[in-house]
Amino acid sequence: MPLASFPPPANLTDLNAIPGGFDSWSQWEEDTFAAILDMVVQEVGSGYTVQFYDPTKADAGKDVQDAPIRWNGFPKLIESKHPNDFLAACAEADQLVTDPNYGTYRPQDEYLEWKVDKSAGGKITRIVFTCEGPEYWRTLADGYGASTKDPSAQTARHAVLLSLYRQYVDPNVALVDLLKNDGTYDLLNKWNTTDGCMHLSQPNNYLEAEIDIAAEASILREKNSKIITDQDQLIKCALYGEPGRNSDPLIGGSVNTLARQGAMITLQPPIGLYIDSFNPIGWTVPGGADPATFWTIERGDAQHAVRAVFEVPASAGFTVGDIEIGGDNIQYGGQVAKYITMRLTGVASDMNSVNDAPLPCKKAQAGRARVRRGGAGVLARP
Repeated sequence: MPLASFPPPANLTDLNAIPGGFDSWSQWEEDTFAAILDMVVQEVGSGYTVQFYDPTKADAGKDVQDAPIRWNGFPKLIESKHPNDFLAACAEADQLVTDPNYGTYRPQDEYLEWKVDKSAGGKITRIVFTCEGPEYWRTLADGYGASTKDPSAQTARHAVLLSLYRQYVDPNVALVDLLKNDGTYDLLNKWNTTDGCMHLSQPNNYLEAEIDIAAEASILREKNSKIITDQDQLIKCALYGEPGRNSDPLIGGSVNTLARQGAMITLQPPIGLYIDSFNPIGWTVPGGADPATFWTIERGDAQHAVRAVFEVPASAGFTVGDIEIGGDNIQYGGQVAKYITMRLTGVASDMNSVNDAPLPCKKAQAGRARVRRGGAGVLARP
């Protein structure tokens, strides 16, 4: 049986307090799948089997198997700029960036972002990590589809939005701080950028992007009459995602491997980008304490963590900044992010059921304009 509806990422219950909230999120996911699949169908043409599908519209079939895709949470593009100085890479990753055409955001682009809190003396006391997609927060704050026309839902949305920010970011957050002049939610409000960290802010860190990558990567590609199997060649050939990252090439390559096995493919609900694990091996902690005990999942659960905090309790008598990694005290959030693994989970079924010929590489990405940067969050139809 097809899935009845899309649950929120990590099965979060925030939307339960909003009239129509759960349905609005499911509708956003259905519309996103539909827009992406429409473009894929137009791209491959008739007579070609689209191996990616919406799990609310089609049954998974037989021989269903999960396909977890994991990658390191530190930005590979930034690390590559500092091949012999990881701390310099960490310093860059910790600094906010301002784009005049977008706004102020964190440059951490592996679907994991963080904010560092320090003591008056400059030592790190707390690091907050998030991988919550902006689309979820826009839907929570502004609604989506029919729910936007319900005045009672608008009041409830703002109440939930404010309550969550006060709970997780700062008790002094005011509703006006979170909204634009037109009353809609500001994804890059100060409590999610300069003064706090609630959800992802980097322009490429969207859940929509991962659905798009999975759909595009389900198409087999060839060059010079040879099928492409290398993930870096594939991302450049198919023109999806961002080459050079840990995440996008790996996600696309992993999905394409399943596609080459003739599988039907989708993403595992609750669809989301998750913190898979935190593995602080080899750290030196005052008193010999286990650094893993200072890690707390704040939103989601162990299998679907979307927000976590690394913080030493005051009773320990030392702070995060007193912990050493590789002989260096923790001075940057990126030093900890390097020990975090991220995850997106695909689902494969009906193995060896498709045997279509591969398509050539794209020459351009015309007709695939995205309404993403501050937009509606659903891929635009050409």
